[in-house]
Amino acid sequence: MSSFFVASLAAFLSPPTHRIYSAITTKTTPLYHITCSASNSGFDALNVRPEMIDALSSLGITKPNPLQTRAIPAINGRTDLILGAQTGSGKTLTYLVPVMGAIKADEEVGGVRARPRRPRAIVLVPTRELALQVHDVAKSLSHHIKLSVALVHGGVPDGPQLKRLGAGGVDLLVATPGRLVKLMELNGLYLGDVRHVILDEVDTMFDAGFGPELDTVLKITTRDLSADPKASAESAFAGGAVQHLAVGATHPEGARQLYRRWLGEARNLQLDGTHTLPPQLRQQFLTCNGPDAKMSALNEVLGPADEEGKPMVAGRIVLFTNSQQSARFVDHELNERGYATANYHGAIPANERAGNYKRFVNGEAHVLVTTDLAARGLDNLDVGHVVQFDFAKSAADYVHRCGRTARAGKRGEVTSLVTKSDTELVRALRDAQKRGADLIAAGEQQQREAKQRAATELQPQASGPYRGKDAPMPSAAAFPDCRGISSHEEVGEGRGGAKGSPGGARGSGPKHGGRGGRVKLGRGGRGRGVPVGAGPRKRRRGS
Repeated sequence: MSSFFVASLAAFLSPPTHRIYSAITTKTTPLYHITCSASNSGFDALNVRPEMIDALSSLGITKPNPLQTRAIPAINGRTDLILGAQTGSGKTLTYLVPVMGAIKADEEVGGVRARPRRPRAIVLVPTRELALQVHDVAKSLSHHIKLSVALVHGGVPDGPQLKRLGAGGVDLLVATPGRLVKLMELNGLYLGDVRHVILDEVDTMFDAGFGPELDTVLKITTRDLSADPKASAESAFAGGAVQHLAVGATHPEGARQLYRRWLGEARNLQLDGTHTLPPQLRQQFLTCNGPDAKMSALNEVLGPADEEGKPMVAGRIVLFTNSQQSARFVDHELNERGYATANYHGAIPANERAGNYKRFVNGEAHVLVTTDLAARGLDNLDVGHVVQFDFAKSAADYVHRCGRTARAGKRGEVTSLVTKSDTELVRALRDAQKRGADLIAAGEQQQREAKQRAATELQPQASGPYRGKDAPMPSAAAFPDCRGISSHEEVGEGRGGAKGSPGGARGSGPKHGGRGGRVKLGRGGRGRGVPVGAGPRKRRRGS
């Protein structure tokens, strides 16, 4: 049973604008625990090849962690596997080590060699940055085991990538789904020789809309290659089977549907504690009331910037928002206050985004202002503090955001700015954590209950469109992202955005604490005030 304690803080910061809600520190003992004897605790006991053990030693890794102890033998069995494990648990090495070992074994035993444009294993990841990261890890291992590794991703011309694939054999190809399918359509890439398919951060791929691309790939790799005359002559080796690994901290319903469609016989390996948070993570919640509360609370959290633009709070900071508009707004406001920031979201061109990310990794920027694009998979940031300017929309997003810090046994802290509309999810997460329960399951249950209540509360009124003076207003806001706005208030359109802000800060006032859209109480209906509950105003062109 998990032990839990809540350390309530008596200090209040400028009430009622914002105050410390509570600080949570957890000490959990995972339900699943492995104890290895001293004589049987190394990678050799897991049938890892000697070259791979040397490669791991060069990375400073001499013993497997609990995830690797359990998962590597299962992957060695070459069965389809759905693997769930806590963020920061070393999933990349967990699948790369046995898969690259299997590729080398096929080469030695069956004489299988990679051919141009025909990789023998593919690793699919959702973003360019994660692709670069996985490629770097695979490359460091490949030097010891003598395998070729290549990388293809979007945001760059495809010509050099086509040339690389055609120049020689590729044993392991790391790719983003969109670019992989494009190269296939250009006849620059064929999957007939593939024997291992890894879907890394599969939940993020669905969030990014890569479901059709995954279907395209799996339709090819799940067919019977031994009976396919177009496949290579070596297809009969190992029965012509292709191993599929789906790896992630969470597996949403869209991903589970894909598994049922293509990987019906896959083994499900979910480690206990997958949907929990590490014991060394400290959580703090700040309640924010009023239009300027979030920026005020954020200033208190960060402290003043020094001459280099570094906040007073220790460690690197990743600051999460729920939209690109919010990220632009916060990035601008922090820059105005002298902080050295890097903005990172999907609307930024790939090359510029990569440059911003590199500035943060190199220490030139001290605050990474981002959307959930950075919530999954990026492991080499060494983040000391995560700030949620906009609280996560789901428990899964919260778990992933928290996973950017307190990794590999290190301490970390998460500070969340909580508004009225976030409180039910926060309560559900805190209650689940007290009980040592599955956070994501608790969050999903809370959201189902909220949807049921909303469906009841938004029933049309029988009296028709006219609402009398004393008739009740709808209890659910027509602007669900306007956090903390009462249903009796009116939301300004915020044409000007924040003062001096770039064009992306339109209408961010009540939500972000900016100057562009003020909350206007009382009568309305004319001018720019939009009564909440009357339906959203049509967007202007270019907004």
